[in-house]
Amino acid sequence: MTMDEILYKVGEAAESFAIKFARFINETIREIAKPTPSQKPPTFKLLKKLIKRQLTTHEFLSLKLQLSFVTYLVLSLVIVLLFGSEIYLGVLFACYFLYLRHLILKNRDFFIEVEPYRFFYYGLTLIAFLSFLGYLVIRRFAKNVYYFYGYLVAIFGIVLIFRHLYKSKFTRDWTYGVVEEVKGELVKVDVHDDIRANVKPGKYWVESAEKVEVGDIVKVLVEERVFRSSIPKRILEVHKAKPSSSNTSTEPKAESESNNNK
Repeated sequence: MTMDEILYKVGEAAESFAIKFARFINETIREIAKPTPSQKPPTFKLLKKLIKRQLTTHEFLSLKLQLSFVTYLVLSLVIVLLFGSEIYLGVLFACYFLYLRHLILKNRDFFIEVEPYRFFYYGLTLIAFLSFLGYLVIRRFAKNVYYFYGYLVAIFGIVLIFRHLYKSKFTRDWTYGVVEEVKGELVKVDVHDDIRANVKPGKYWVESAEKVEVGDIVKVLVEERVFRSSIPKRILEVHKAKPSSSNTSTEPKAESESNNNK
C-alpha cells in the first residue's frame, strides 16, 4: 500500500469518526433538551442489589430521586466548605437539574403521578441552590451577624411559601393501598410511596367499616403528622379488585390524575 493510499484511508476514518461523533453530540443535546419518554421501565440494577425488599418501578424511581437529591446536597456542601465558589456551585446545579429533569421526563410514564414529583424536586433543588449561593454571597459581604439572621429568615420564608404552594396544589389526605390480610375490623394494607399523601411505602394495619377481601384496592384516610410522614388510619371505600396482572401500582392512575387536574 502506497503512502497516498494510507493517507486516504486515514482521512476516510477521520471523516467517518467526525460524522459519528457529531451525530452522537447532536442526539445527546436533543435528548437532554427534550427527553423522549421511555417505552421500557428502567432496570435499577445497582439499587436492586442494595435494596432487598421488592419495590415497584414507581418506588424505585422515588428512591432514586431521593438519593440523587441527597447526593446533590452533599456535593453542594463540599463545594461551599472547600472551595467557596459560586461558579462551581452554579455548574453543579445546572448539571444536576438537567439530570433530574431527564430522569423524571424520561420515566414519566412509570410514575403513578409524575407532576407532584416534578414540582416537589424542582422546587427543592432550586431552594437548595439559592440557600448555598446565598450563604456564599452573605459570607463575603456581611458586616455583622445580623446579615446571616436575615438570610436565614429569607430562606425560611421561601420554604414556607413553597410548602404552601405544594400543599394547595397537590396534597390530599388519602391514598390507595392493596388489602393483604383481614382480621375483623382491622385490615392490613400494602401502601405504595405516595408523595401527595406524604405516605412512605409499607404495610399498615387500618380500621375498616367496609367489607373487603384480600386483593382489593382500597382508598385509605391518612393522618397528617408535623415534620413526619403521614400514617394510614381508616379505609374510606373499596375502589376495585386488584387486577391479577398488575405489578407496578396500587393506585388507579387515571382517576388520580383527573383529581389532580381539578
